[in-house]
Amino acid sequence: MSDVFREVDEAVREDLAREWWKRHGRTMIGLAVAAVLAVAAFNAWRWYQTDQRAGGSMAFEAAVARLPADKPAGIAALEALASGGQVPYAGLARMRLAQAKSEAGDRNGAMEALAAAAGTGDDADLKDLAVLLRVMQGFEAAKPEDTATQLQALAVKDKPWRGLALELMAAAALKGNDIARARQLLAELRDDEAAPAGARARATELLSALGEAAPAK
Repeated sequence: MSDVFREVDEAVREDLAREWWKRHGRTMIGLAVAAVLAVAAFNAWRWYQTDQRAGGSMAFEAAVARLPADKPAGIAALEALASGGQVPYAGLARMRLAQAKSEAGDRNGAMEALAAAAGTGDDADLKDLAVLLRVMQGFEAAKPEDTATQLQALAVKDKPWRGLALELMAAAALKGNDIARARQLLAELRDDEAAPAGARARATELLSALGEAAPAK
């Protein structure tokens, strides 16, 4: 009889992981996309100060500006920048291209653009962000152990996307029914004062759902 209850408990926990992704997956992707745009804006401003890169900045901004009115033309312009643009605009174009293709329903195209962004360029933070977004895009179909492996390097101290990486790794552990590992990762995220407030709140909520009380203050 105890085996029956254990199987039911495992099924509930797996459902909890799925429900968590349904509730928060889009929010996390939105946060990562917002980070892409913030990085793009910062780099566009920083490199615009250098005359020889002003053309790359203007081309990137023009391509992005075309997307709302003429998405195919904007995507084509971004593809041209991604294949032959200047640093850092080639990398930024790949990231923005992935977002545009995802919004257009081209999931495979988005994944390819993110894979290219993760594997090329000289901006380590931008490459890490591409890895994070690619894992998010493929989270539901990926094996939990593959998700953890891809995110391990992003979850170390002082990495800019550590909070989101820990949250995804915890969700993957839940998906694989490794409850002890999920709790460990969630507690680490909850107690990390450098992590985004939203990620810490979601970690606290999920730990509570798993039966772990908040630490005493």
